[in-house]
Amino acid sequence: MKKIFMKKMSALVLGMSMLAISAVNVSAAPSDCIDVNAKASFTIHRYDAAAAKENGIRIETAGFASNGKEDPTAEEDLKNNVIQGVEFTYAKVGDINTDSEGGRLQVLYDIPEKLENILMSGEGREENQYTSTELNQALLRTLSDNTAGKTALERFMAETDGKQAMPLTDDKGETKAAELLPGLYLIVETKVPANVYTTTDPFFMSLPMTDEEGDAWFYDVDVYPKNQTDYPDLDKLVKQHDDVKKGAPYEDTATASCGEILDYIFVSHLPSITSEATFLEQYTFEDMMDSGLAYNDDFEIYFFDSEESARSNIREQAKVTWEKGTPNFTVEYDTEPIDSRSEKTHKSFRTATIRMTEEGLKEINSRLSRMYMTVSYSCTVNSDSMVILGDKGNVNDVELTWNRTSSEYTDTIRDRAKVYVFGLNIKKSFEQQEGGKGDPKQVQFILQNKTDGYFVTAGGSEDGVYYITDGIKAEDEKQASVFVPSKDGTLKINGLEADTYVLTEIATDDGYSLLREPMTVEIKCTVDDIIPSKPTLYDSSATVSSLIESEGERARAEVDQRTANMSEYQREDIVSTNARADLNILNSRSFKLPQTGGYGTIFFTLAGCGSALTGVILLTRKSGKDKKEV
Repeated sequence: MKKIFMKKMSALVLGMSMLAISAVNVSAAPSDCIDVNAKASFTIHRYDAAAAKENGIRIETAGFASNGKEDPTAEEDLKNNVIQGVEFTYAKVGDINTDSEGGRLQVLYDIPEKLENILMSGEGREENQYTSTELNQALLRTLSDNTAGKTALERFMAETDGKQAMPLTDDKGETKAAELLPGLYLIVETKVPANVYTTTDPFFMSLPMTDEEGDAWFYDVDVYPKNQTDYPDLDKLVKQHDDVKKGAPYEDTATASCGEILDYIFVSHLPSITSEATFLEQYTFEDMMDSGLAYNDDFEIYFFDSEESARSNIREQAKVTWEKGTPNFTVEYDTEPIDSRSEKTHKSFRTATIRMTEEGLKEINSRLSRMYMTVSYSCTVNSDSMVILGDKGNVNDVELTWNRTSSEYTDTIRDRAKVYVFGLNIKKSFEQQEGGKGDPKQVQFILQNKTDGYFVTAGGSEDGVYYITDGIKAEDEKQASVFVPSKDGTLKINGLEADTYVLTEIATDDGYSLLREPMTVEIKCTVDDIIPSKPTLYDSSATVSSLIESEGERARAEVDQRTANMSEYQREDIVSTNARADLNILNSRSFKLPQTGGYGTIFFTLAGCGSALTGVILLTRKSGKDKKEV
């Protein structure tokens, strides 16, 4: 009986060495001794601790049974928080041995030399045998440096003969290993979905095990370890370049004039990385730009500790900077149009692919986990017909594709920024009376941006159609562009940001009067709400979330504080509402003044002479009378 008792105590000590087990289930008939010919098994139930916590489920180890009994409550509570696609690999690493020294009997486990070097830091024993306490303490020391320790044990498992990968956890989050011989096993989590960042600590398991009371053996074990899930996010933001000095924030949308430079960023919170199994294998951004915008080829990447610094792109606060040309990332441009990725966009995208290289991923995996990554670049609003006016906006989408080293799954996240540009649609006409027609080509306007205090400049006209070149801001009227309507009186000034403008007529056709005073035009910008997509969670409760764009207020205009109509913009497959503020400007005939020469001159000359003669006569008569009285 003493021998049986010692065997049972040996197995009990081995069972206590299971560092990461939350519950065990006895499913074999009890026996007083180990059946060395019996086959054992273990089933792992994988669940998402982060999702469980969000759902109000207790996730601490103490929350589930750990007494060697089945835990139906845990299985029921966690059924909606399981994780599919997790792989565990196991290997038998030692036999159960007993040793007597000085009358003291103890259980020892012999482990491979490679594993001994990892756990004992090269200071192992010649016979490679250790107690469960020594192995537990060594494992805890190894895992105190979580990333390095897990990585070392993962690599050991990858190089171990006789290792066996278990099937990926199924839609119930379960995987099972069966037909196992008695002994000491090491279990390592070797593959996880992209959203898992905290793998289960490698753990030892003794098969078979005894129950907590020490009076029954069981050969089939149920394990309920947990994973922590985490995934990156993505936010695309934009602002006018001139606002850098003003400290204006980056936002989802902006308004700009043609020729103006815009500063773009996309911010991604890097996921947690805890071991080689959770290293990032791919982190690639595909940026898709409407053809109304042009890349300036100045991509740089910054890493920040705080979200506030990252979203403000305060470069002086960056912990790590990757400048243009660094070997840590590459940028590839495709200037050919690609098909639309959304119903709200069109077939005129250009792309830039920003790919983290092997060197860049190595740096991220080793020291940049959980930092905020800001990809920064600029673009210019084109001063031509490719720019889109009105509510539709000039779209800039970005898509992040990423996955971890151990996972065959890839995930994508998408966000969008939009830039709104507008214009003026002027119809110049003349009062038709007394044979007057009026020539629109003799009319001239200048335009001032009253909000920002500069005069607008534009490129050469194509018969009354102008595109602003707002990279050049005129300080006075002499530098301002002069806008001339077409022969039919149409004048289109394209590429204005949503601001307040003053339109002044400085010349008109002969016989017509200039406008009495300048016209004030205020354009109010479109308002849209953009919510980025979310990643797939890879579990039974996961749903794919798409980018959501909600329409808010549409653009509107006022002319001299009165509501004005805004006409559509159309080009090929594009129709955009509220694109240009409509202005109808009528010139009236001037007042007629007497002409010089002709009958009019003779009449006024004769009248003048008559008046002079009368004056002479009166003067003469008065003089004569005075003389007579004297």
